[in-house]
Amino acid sequence: MARHGRAAAIESGPDLRRVTVAERDASAPTELAAAARRIRFALWIGAALWLCLLVAGFFAPGGWTWGMPGPVGHMENYVISLWLVVLVVAPLLAARDPSSNLPAMRVYVLGVLAIVLSTIRGETPKLIADAPPLAAALIGLGLLVWALPRPSVLWRF
Repeated sequence: MARHGRAAAIESGPDLRRVTVAERDASAPTELAAAARRIRFALWIGAALWLCLLVAGFFAPGGWTWGMPGPVGHMENYVISLWLVVLVVAPLLAARDPSSNLPAMRVYVLGVLAIVLSTIRGETPKLIADAPPLAAALIGLGLLVWALPRPSVLWRF
């Protein structure tokens, strides 16, 4: 519906209400703040889940060992370090200012997808080994997709 001046008509339920452009623009900062809070929440929860799994990995039978000698120990140190940086630190950095830290969010998403991909291997999946990271991936990415106003920004480069 066209109108003179700077008013626009929006429909809210059965009645028609007129909202000025200034009123509409005034609500934008509160909507952005709410979205930023949701994104921070999703990133903090994701980082906490992955940190719990990382710490649990040190106490699990046959789990992580930092500083083992030889090439296997060297590789385990890499995996532990990458897990910490990509799945814990990156989302925490992104949570500081979600609107300007999209690259850190993308690193986090790619790290989670790498963990999901790593569960595909030449043996039968094991509930104790495969379920926790898959559940953390589902929860972490699910919360992030829920929190983002436009989740497609994660895969637009």
